[in-house]
Amino acid sequence: MTVVIDVPPAEPTIERPDGEVGRIEAFAAGLHRASTRFEEVADEAAQLANLTSWEGAAFEAYRSAAGTTSAEHSALRGTIERVGRAVSAHGDALTDHLRRYDDLVERRSRLDQRRDALIADVEATTDATDAQIEELRRRARELGADYRTLRADHDALHRRVDADERLLAQAFRSADTTGEALSDDGGTTSAARSAMRKPGAPGDGASPEAVNDWWNGLTPAEQAAVVAAYPGVLGSADGLPASARGDANRVLLAEDLAELTAKEQEGTLTELEERMLKNARETETALQDADGYTDPIDGHHPGGTLWMYDPAAFDGEGTVALGYGDLDTADDVAVFTPGIKSTMGDDTAYYGERMRNLYESSRYGGDGSSVATMFWLGYDSPDAWNDPATLGEGRAAEGGEALADDVAGMRAARADDPAHMTAVGHSYGSTTTAHAAADHGLDVDDIALLGSPGAGPAETAGDLGVGEDHVFVGRDSRDGVADLGDMDSTGGPGLGRDPSSAGFGANRFEAEDHERGWHQTLTDNHNNYFDVDSESLYNLGRVVDGDHDSVNAAPPNVDTGVPGALGEHDPEFWDDDVTHDEPGRSDTSPDQE
Repeated sequence: MTVVIDVPPAEPTIERPDGEVGRIEAFAAGLHRASTRFEEVADEAAQLANLTSWEGAAFEAYRSAAGTTSAEHSALRGTIERVGRAVSAHGDALTDHLRRYDDLVERRSRLDQRRDALIADVEATTDATDAQIEELRRRARELGADYRTLRADHDALHRRVDADERLLAQAFRSADTTGEALSDDGGTTSAARSAMRKPGAPGDGASPEAVNDWWNGLTPAEQAAVVAAYPGVLGSADGLPASARGDANRVLLAEDLAELTAKEQEGTLTELEERMLKNARETETALQDADGYTDPIDGHHPGGTLWMYDPAAFDGEGTVALGYGDLDTADDVAVFTPGIKSTMGDDTAYYGERMRNLYESSRYGGDGSSVATMFWLGYDSPDAWNDPATLGEGRAAEGGEALADDVAGMRAARADDPAHMTAVGHSYGSTTTAHAAADHGLDVDDIALLGSPGAGPAETAGDLGVGEDHVFVGRDSRDGVADLGDMDSTGGPGLGRDPSSAGFGANRFEAEDHERGWHQTLTDNHNNYFDVDSESLYNLGRVVDGDHDSVNAAPPNVDTGVPGALGEHDPEFWDDDVTHDEPGRSDTSPDQE
């Protein structure tokens, strides 16, 4: 009996989007450098227009000419900068398109393998039963549907590529005459200007929910246009999808790198600009690492998100938030707040690495849920152990309000698809996280406090607003900073109650360093909570994954009634059974070794 199976054709041919990202980025950098030159001329002309040693008709004519020169060069600077931003945005968009292209190529390869296997099975089939024939036809139907989906996704990709090409052309055409180049909005497309006039646009006091509605009401072309034209507004707009904020902040980062590097080469950087350039370079390093990261479970590239970027904030210490994974779609999202001495220029890559570790721990041994982890340095952390600000909760209180607001913005961006969200705070950042929760209703599902010098305004875990069962504490028994928290009856020198104490009522988990010893310093034991193969990282991964039953519990500190650090008895201190994961892995429970 001849078996007839309609095997679908192998299609489409996957076409690579035209363009080279490196050349686009180089062109954008050249435009940004050119805008810096015009800025310098404008500033110099403005200064020369105010000479005090010259009077008379000739000086007045000179003053008028210098003023005109300054104004025109300032306008040209703005126009070139806006066109440069459009080119930078185009490069970022092409990077995303090429990732999608690679995904389509991989999908086509897998479909072709299925097709070859189906053809081989059909050709090998003789005297097939009705059930076998139906199974082959079912495979053919599913294969055909998957090829059609691939074709639709391929067509959608190239429609977006064409739209981005048209958008960039509009940016060039909007500044191709002298009048346009000297105008206040030269280089800004009409689509971007029109979109920013619609109700709910960021920058006009709209709520995060209204901003989200505004964004969702724009066409893809309008979305791309406003990212390119107004990155400074969109990069910090609560309620926008993380991807939109990330795209905008990438444009700002590229602009800063080009303009500040040009000034560095000329020797004209101010002290603030030197710090800004250091911040930008550190951010670029961390973002490149996140972009190149490969998920250890399924091999996909989750990519990085530059959710917050302001290299000039707090007199050049900067604010930044960088994530691993898709913050817009991940099932489980963690937001980590670091403690004192954290600066954008010194620690962005370091905390990015910590978030990579947390991402992996949450994925290994998890339930298969998608994950995104982000560190948030959106407050002015104290500068050092002896900084007077370290001794008080003022910075933590201010940072807590900012953290709660930003998490609310993240929630608004995913109102129809809420993630399971965990807030993690370390050291002074744990006090900041506690203020966000107790004072401002931090909208998360779980809270984890690490190496905490005190839980700020919270007297008990219940004060944090998520329920005692959802508050977790990691404390290495040899962590000297965690010794500072107040005990149940004796008080202490810290920043509120010790959250690992019995009276606080949180869930303490094992967090000992498996290489602990008396040779280690208090700082060593304070900074190991995200180390690979550690008790702490394993348990944090379970909290982020929402698998509370797999968290390995540790007994709380016991109050002895003696003031100070001696007023606590930590059973973990004397427990020599410190376990860790199989070397190189983070997927096995320490207790199962």
